Amino acid sequence: MSVKGGRKIYRANSSYKKRKAQRVLKVFLGLIVIAALVFLGYCVARPVFEYLSDRNETSSAEDTAPWTPPKAPEEEDPAEDEDIADDNEAEQNEKEQQDGNRSAGFSAYRLPVSALGSAAALNEELSNAKEGGYTAVMAVLKDKGGKIYYKTASDLAKSDETAIVGDMYAGQICSMIRAAGFIPIAEINILEDNNRYGMNRDGSYHIASDNSAWLDNSPANGGKPWLSPFDEKTISYAGYLSDEVSLSGFDYVIFSGLVFPDFRNSDLNYIGDIVRSADRYKALINIGNVSAEASSANGSVPIVMISAGDILSGKAEVFRPSELSAETIAVSYAPSEIEGTAIIAGQETALADLAPYERAKLVFEEISRLAGNDKTIIPLIKRSELGQADLNDIISAAIDSGMDSYIVM
Repeated sequence: MSVKGGRKIYRANSSYKKRKAQRVLKVFLGLIVIAALVFLGYCVARPVFEYLSDRNETSSAEDTAPWTPPKAPEEEDPAEDEDIADDNEAEQNEKEQQDGNRSAGFSAYRLPVSALGSAAALNEELSNAKEGGYTAVMAVLKDKGGKIYYKTASDLAKSDETAIVGDMYAGQICSMIRAAGFIPIAEINILEDNNRYGMNRDGSYHIASDNSAWLDNSPANGGKPWLSPFDEKTISYAGYLSDEVSLSGFDYVIFSGLVFPDFRNSDLNYIGDIVRSADRYKALINIGNVSAEASSANGSVPIVMISAGDILSGKAEVFRPSELSAETIAVSYAPSEIEGTAIIAGQETALADLAPYERAKLVFEEISRLAGNDKTIIPLIKRSELGQADLNDIISAAIDSGMDSYIVM
């Protein structure tokens, strides 16, 4: 059977095909754009997401764990640093105060040795010094004759059971003086020592012929030994005492008794060449320097004491300013020792004819000239020979001569 009209055949026209290709291209481009946007979005969004996630986790942890300040290391503890700073400042202020006292000068009162018999006696004398308006106090720890007025640890001193008569330690004496508001000064007499140390009177002069101990008179007439600056034990003894006393805290240590005994011609022959030599003075210089350097090493200012009368008369063998290591010389001044004439600036001067002020001023200025600019002179005035008016005049003479410190004994 035939169909009427036959099969219909459709043919796509060209416009339809073109539109269809365009739709396919748009879909394809759209997919590419969407893929690009997804990729870009992922790249941008991921760090943001991670940042927000980390932030949320941190916030969550901070919300759940209480905040505590970081603990500072122990060595940086502010309170402890303040304590250390305060201590350092206090030490510095104390040092500056002591140095200031030394540079500003002082008026010192020399205690009687009886003041060192007990703490009560010392306090009583310190009260007297305060009433006198003094700013420093001088304690005689070893006196002329050799008595020691403090508890020393020296074996040589202990070898003579009569040598040590003090019941207080040097540090205790110094502390009491300082606590009372005074600058503490100590005196040690080096060679005017008649104690009998050791089995063979160690440290004393000996007769050259048989090495027996030399005495300044016969035993029947009370002859006494003297410490010799030539003896090694004496030198060690002086250095030991200086070290011990300066370590106890005294600002100044005065060394007195740097003299030879009044030898007779027979004594010079007995002892021998060491005391006949023109260079014997070097033994005095040496032991004085050993003592001074021991005290300087511990922070104390060393002072060598010399008699004004001996300086003017030429008898002071230790008065060699250029050879003494101590920069300060205490000049003991007693009118009875300088009543005659003296050579002042090359001219003989009758000191006895002068009033107390003029005589003292002339003596102080002459000794200062002889000592030179490198030495400081401190007068040590013996009050027992003076009335108050004369004492005031001599102090005024010292001040007018350029001396800013003095000691009254």
